[in-house]
Amino acid sequence: MAIACACAQAQDERRVTSPNGRLEFRLWTWQSDSGGLSRIAYRVLADGKPLVETSFLGLLIWNQEPILGENAGLTASHSSEGPGYRGLVAEYMQNGSLGRRINVEARVYDDRVEFRFVIPRSTMLDEILIEDEATEFQVVGRASVSEIPLAGFPRMRVVDGAARLDRGASRVAFSGRTPLVCPWRVIKITP
Repeated sequence: MAIACACAQAQDERRVTSPNGRLEFRLWTWQSDSGGLSRIAYRVLADGKPLVETSFLGLLIWNQEPILGENAGLTASHSSEGPGYRGLVAEYMQNGSLGRRINVEARVYDDRVEFRFVIPRSTMLDEILIEDEATEFQVVGRASVSEIPLAGFPRMRVVDGAARLDRGASRVAFSGRTPLVCPWRVIKITP
């Protein structure tokens, strides 16, 4: 039975490598050993060795459960290439949520990985209030974590290996409309 479960989880794994083949980004849905709902997870490898161990992705939507990124099923994916990178877009729909969707877009360069959320327009999330980010960075290799800021979107802080949105003293949720493109999260190899 355990083998069947492991195979089922691996079926939705998507991989993209850097142009030189040394850096790899893996994306799939996974359930934590501590239980709970499955969640979109990622891992980054450099020369086949972990740079970022299995970490979860997601967004906390104001007054809505579960986390956007939990209990999600892969509906489509496609790869791309651009100047100096190879890319991947994975599209997910949350089971039992009446259509809440989240896409993860990743770009893998020879020296870094960038990923971001793109939230398509949907009835459930036409207007969106993002309370916080629920993305982890379980860095185990020589890497730094940063972001490419986006005007009007709260800056990211990394606290104890997890992204948090810096909303200032007001602590008000970020308000936006879908389709919503979030800032790039960057994991860069450091010498």
